[in-house]
Amino acid sequence: MTVTQHFANSETPTPARDWVDLNEPSRVDTVTRTLHASPANFLSRVRVVAAKADGQIILNMNNSLPANQRGPFLLDLEAHLKAHIDDALTVWLEPLGDRNSLRNLRGIEVKSS
Repeated sequence: MTVTQHFANSETPTPARDWVDLNEPSRVDTVTRTLHASPANFLSRVRVVAAKADGQIILNMNNSLPANQRGPFLLDLEAHLKAHIDDALTVWLEPLGDRNSLRNLRGIEVKSS
């Protein structure tokens, strides 16, 4: 069995009952406090938008970060949350709309489903 097959057949962890039982504002507050207490100063670069019961943490970047720095930054942030709150948490960035100025000038709208 290859490594990829091993991980493909692994069960996805689910958040603990403590996380699921919290309401949305309490989960956001827990994530915010954990990021604030980190030595990496994660809150200087992100804002917590949502913290869902299924373990998804939605973030918004405060400032633009190059892709080669953004990936490792988000992985470190996610590892910090997994270590301090719950192993089943996953980090997602809030989706941005179409920023292409030419399409916007022509009135073309790209709809995502």
